[in-house]
Formats: sequence, structure tokens, C-alpha cells
Amino acid sequence: MNEKNVGIFGYTGMVGAEIEKLLAGHGGVRVVFRQNSKGAEGRLSDCDAVFLATRDGESMRFAPEALAAGAKVLDSSGAFRLGQAEFERWYGLSHQAPELLGEAVYGMPALFAKEIALARLVAVPGCYPTAVILALRPLRGLVQGEATVFATSGNSGARREADAESNEIAYAFGTTHKHVPEMHKYTGHPINFNAVVLRSVFRGINATIRVALCGGPQAQGGEGGFDGGGGSAAVERLEQAIRSAYVADDLVEVVRDSGDRQFGTKDVNNTNKMIVKVHVDGGYAYINSLIDNLYKGAAGQAVECMNLMLGLPRLQGLNH
Repeated sequence: MNEKNVGIFGYTGMVGAEIEKLLAGHGGVRVVFRQNSKGAEGRLSDCDAVFLATRDGESMRFAPEALAAGAKVLDSSGAFRLGQAEFERWYGLSHQAPELLGEAVYGMPALFAKEIALARLVAVPGCYPTAVILALRPLRGLVQGEATVFATSGNSGARREADAESNEIAYAFGTTHKHVPEMHKYTGHPINFNAVVLRSVFRGINATIRVALCGGPQAQGGEGGFDGGGGSAAVERLEQAIRSAYVADDLVEVVRDSGDRQFGTKDVNNTNKMIVKVHVDGGYAYINSLIDNLYKGAAGQAVECMNLMLGLPRLQGLNH
């Protein structure tokens, strides 16, 4: 099979370096163009696809340049995930390429694989939206109202190495985080989002979503009591809704903790999979979502989108 040529803008950054690491063992592509703040190597015109592992302002400049050179574009910033008015409100920047917003496809293959395969420009979502949207979206009709999300991230989510000392920092509350409109758009729920970065941990997203069950406490099959074993009818119904929403290549796995086995971020780190756990208490569903913020929440999902856009097997080059 002839290898496809790809390029990486921002290849020395945290996400760009992770993309290049994945592509090194991919087998179906080769990196022929690299660019960072110090300059460029190779020719952009040789690329079938390029990754923009760059900040919002840079992506708005590089995307039109890459498209004009004939390459398909996978952008890991927030520059093309929202409409112009929403972007400018939440990101505090004037959009420099609004003509491209109408054709950008949201890069979540579990939801939009067919659209991604036909796209020229894909806006790859980040770690928090991926963890929340994939867990909550399948529960339409079973849960209702505002979803409250508490999520922790490894320090690589802030594009930094882990610190030697533990220093957990809460930095977003309520509706202030710029990823809130994405979560609302693709789940259908108002989102109350609270984030904590774990400075001494390198990678991993652990998000817990609290949302009311349709029907209140009666919906969980008891008088508001909690079945600690997770075996209530409500838990089973929620679990089945999530399972049935996805196919094998989506790599979304519903699990239950037991006395011998408790699932955490170590079960997803360095993979492109997502683990979901479901609990019910007092008329509320509690959905725990676990992904690797650098992999499923960034570089891995970008490579997955690239595979679709270039006609390659969807999970080629990905550890799952």
C-alpha cells in the first residue's frame, strides 16, 4: 500500500509530539512536513493531510494555507468547533477564517464518522468535551435538565509536564469554561462544569456527570435508595443505552467496579478507548467517564479522524 504524506504544524508541542509518536508506528502514512515557531521542514504542497496542533489564533491562519495547498486539515484547537458568534464570545478572539466554519466537521468519529470521511476540514474536540459528550449523549430521554460535571485532568491537558509536587488546582466553575458550549451543543443538556488540573499527574481525564433521571427517584426502582452494587433497573437501562449507542470501533466500554477490580485512569491511559461507569442515587444518574486526555482526548482522536479522511482503516496505528 502506498503511504500517504502528512504534515504537522506545532510538532514540538505536547499534542503535536504525541501525534508524531503515533504516526511513527502507523504504517500507512509518513510525515513529510513539520512546522513550529522556529521554521518549517519539507513542503506543505506534498501533504495529503496536515495536523494543526496549534493554538486558536495560529490555527485560523494555518488552516486556509493548508487547504489552499491541497491538504485536508485536522485542527486540534477550538478555532473551528463553534459558529463565529459563539467562538468570538467564548474565546475572546475575532475569527480570521469565518468562511471555513460552515464546512468544518466536528471530529468525533463515534458520532460523525461518515461526515469526517468526506470532510476537508475537521475540528477535533478536546479531552473534556470528548469525555462528557460520549458519556451523556446516549442518555437522551432517560435523563433531564442541567448536567453537573466535575472533572480532573492530568497536567498534560494544560500542555505541561507533571510537577514533582502535588498541587491540585480548580480553575473553572459553572458555565465559565470555553468548552461548555460544545458540551451543551452535542449533549442537549445545559452544562455546569467544574474542572481540576492535577499538576503532579501527567495524563488522564476522570469526569463524573450528575444529571436527574426522568421520573425522579421513582425511576430508579426504589424509594430513592441507592443500590451500591449498581444492579438496579435504572442502572441497567442507562448502561444499555450507552452500550447500544456505539459500535466496536468507537472503543467505548461500560464497566462495573467490584471488590476485586476498580477501574481508573490507568485502565485507559496510552489507549484510544473510553471507560464508563454508571450509578444511580436519589433520582440522579452519576456517569463516570475515563479517557486519556492526550490520546482519546487529543492525538489519538485526531489520528482516527485522519484515517477516515484518507480512506485508511479507522483504528490503524492506534493502541486500543
